[in-house]
Amino acid sequence: MSSDKSKALVLSGGGITGIAWEIGLLLGLEEGGVDVTAVDLIVGTSAGSSVGAQITSGLSLEELYQLQLVPIQETMERPVEFDGNQFRQMMAAAIMSSPDPQTARIRIGEAALDAPTMSEEERLELLASRLPSQEWAEEIRLVINTVDAQTGEWVALDRDSGVSLLLAVAASSAVPGLYPPTTIKERKYIDGGMSSGTNADVAKGQDLVLILVAEPTMTAPAMGPTMHRITFQEELKELENSGSQVMVISPDEVALEAKGLNPMVPEKRIDAAQAGRRQGREIAPEVKKFWG
Repeated sequence: MSSDKSKALVLSGGGITGIAWEIGLLLGLEEGGVDVTAVDLIVGTSAGSSVGAQITSGLSLEELYQLQLVPIQETMERPVEFDGNQFRQMMAAAIMSSPDPQTARIRIGEAALDAPTMSEEERLELLASRLPSQEWAEEIRLVINTVDAQTGEWVALDRDSGVSLLLAVAASSAVPGLYPPTTIKERKYIDGGMSSGTNADVAKGQDLVLILVAEPTMTAPAMGPTMHRITFQEELKELENSGSQVMVISPDEVALEAKGLNPMVPEKRIDAAQAGRRQGREIAPEVKKFWG
């Protein structure tokens, strides 16, 4: 493939272990001879927003990977109570009581606003410790996705939005019931994954689109009502209709086992990062054929 093709990298949500797996995978691909971070556009949602901010910070993938290997006790990370069943029940209650996805997002936002969590100040301090730079990159366009907690509207932020990178990442990764909604210009915002786990349709029109999906359930067809504005299958169709060629990478079986069932367990991030790096090395030849 010619080198003048426009390229986009889409980074999905996936919690703490998703961040580690994505960074590990990107390093493994680089070690295998293909750098997929030299792109025209990066689309980040939730955990993917943090990864997008990190890989455009100026640090090398090796440096970012080594940060994932720092013992959790030596970082500002702290255990958070994440009950997957309770979270899914909250989502289901909002979805089943709503006539449409946007109303479901509004009700999820209401639940997020009422939930007891750490303070916004604590959350921002934690996120700041993860970001090597709090400045938007000039060379690569980074789009970070979030949702207005009060209107349910999907909002895409970039360097021209007048919003700091730190606030954009905080908003995109404000998991309802787990982290506090983020205040931006007197509005409250929640996790961009409430709009879509990947928001890959943002990349439509790019010649080549590589999508990293840290949680394979995000690609499963919707079996009923949902809070998402668009399904993954619809995103792929939009990309295809715009002329984009697409490749999707999800954790393999070994990586899934390394990540564990709870994406919010900090102690699993080392295993997740190492599994991502191994997987990236193994699939690098295949990705290189696609990427050019």
